[in-house]
Amino acid sequence: MPTIDATKSEDHLEREMPKSLLSMATIGGRTQDTDERFEVINPATGAAFSTAPLCGAPELTAAVTFCKRAQPQWAQSERNRRGALLACSHAIARKQEDLAKLITLEQGKPIAEARSEVAYAAEVFAAYSEMEVPSKDLSNGETSRTLLFNRPYGIVGLITPWNFPIGTAAVKLAPALLAGNAVILKPSPIAPLSPLLLGRILKDLLPAGILNTLSGDKSLGEQITRHPDIRKLSVTGSIPTGQAILSEAAVELKSVTLELGGNDPAILLPDCDPHEIAGQLLDSAWRNAGQVCSAIKRIYVHQSRHSELIAALSKLTPNYKVGSGMESGVRIGPLTTEYSRERLTELLQSAIAEGAKVTKDSRPLPSHGYFFSPAIVSEIRADHPLVLEEQFGPILPVVPYRNIDEAIEWSNATNYGLSASVWTKCPSVGYEIASKLECGRVGVNGHRRAKAAAPFGGFKHSGLGRELGSWGLAEMCESQVVNIFE
Repeated sequence: MPTIDATKSEDHLEREMPKSLLSMATIGGRTQDTDERFEVINPATGAAFSTAPLCGAPELTAAVTFCKRAQPQWAQSERNRRGALLACSHAIARKQEDLAKLITLEQGKPIAEARSEVAYAAEVFAAYSEMEVPSKDLSNGETSRTLLFNRPYGIVGLITPWNFPIGTAAVKLAPALLAGNAVILKPSPIAPLSPLLLGRILKDLLPAGILNTLSGDKSLGEQITRHPDIRKLSVTGSIPTGQAILSEAAVELKSVTLELGGNDPAILLPDCDPHEIAGQLLDSAWRNAGQVCSAIKRIYVHQSRHSELIAALSKLTPNYKVGSGMESGVRIGPLTTEYSRERLTELLQSAIAEGAKVTKDSRPLPSHGYFFSPAIVSEIRADHPLVLEEQFGPILPVVPYRNIDEAIEWSNATNYGLSASVWTKCPSVGYEIASKLECGRVGVNGHRRAKAAAPFGGFKHSGLGRELGSWGLAEMCESQVVNIFE
């Protein structure tokens, strides 16, 4: 593995690479490079457009050392931490365009969505800057006192995904910092550049060593998971990734928060007008080319409305222009990886081979890159893999149901339990159905994530713990009871 070379300064690399594409690790408040780097692919072209540091054991050891030095002082003043978070929020907002462009280049989403992601990250930091780490007096009037405090873990490891490289980082990073922890942030090697830039933006606003951003491959994630001085992990990824993390973390009995994806159903009741809600359904399903854990990934509609819904969705499909996220008017960028495109192609071909009907935009796709034409799929069996698995792309299967009990049963018939939605003219009926769905969040006549103050997380294999709001802060703290005897 490479060693840290302090002679490779940021200024030196800027002369070799355009500043907008420059990526370096941040360790102990300084930007660092490594002897080895790995390529970062632009999914709109399928070609490498930049590189990132390949960090390993030496960089991790250095980061942990700096964390241990800086964290005790950082934990002393909650007021100072809140002020730093607010400064971070302002800095993120000022650098919105730089961050957004990197997100689009490495991840693929349309630039407008990338800007929205950065704005959301700034919002999350601002929200936590106004929050207090809770403490409580549990005394009941006796001579002794019982006080409850929330203490930081010390060093927290954050492993973030490629689909929302800045948004997800903010959701984990802001509460970890507010709680008084030092942080080691490892972004996905598929989209590491914008998180590395985030580290550079924030490094001068935080004490040296409090935020360390290290890019690398799977082995770096495994080292972070196993490191005995990192007492808390927060990871967003696939179910297999979560299972591996949990198994490794068990050796050191670490606390782990996991967000592991979803296969969100939308249930449409017969009183819905398909033409009124078709646009909302597609927007929820195809944002970020469908690469959203909490996107609509399957629709269950009453059989009396099935044909009408298919017609309404098919009519709007041509409005979702596919192309490079940097192009004007594009609503669906490329899939982020070639593997994703191959997997979606196989799932769709399997459904067609079994008799499913597919409505797609007839316009040709760009000749380069990982583009996939959005598709509405009907006449597909309810237990086909395209319905029951998290396809993570712009494919929307629509399945008719006979009665609401059948729709609820099908909605719950997976190992996922992240989000769901119910669409009806009668919100009280939607509320009743929501109580029967096995998932962490249910929307009635909407499917977007709620405000940052609400907890986010899933049932079953969709994860452990919660993010956002006071619940996300609690995940970054350990409870301590202090008994004072008189």
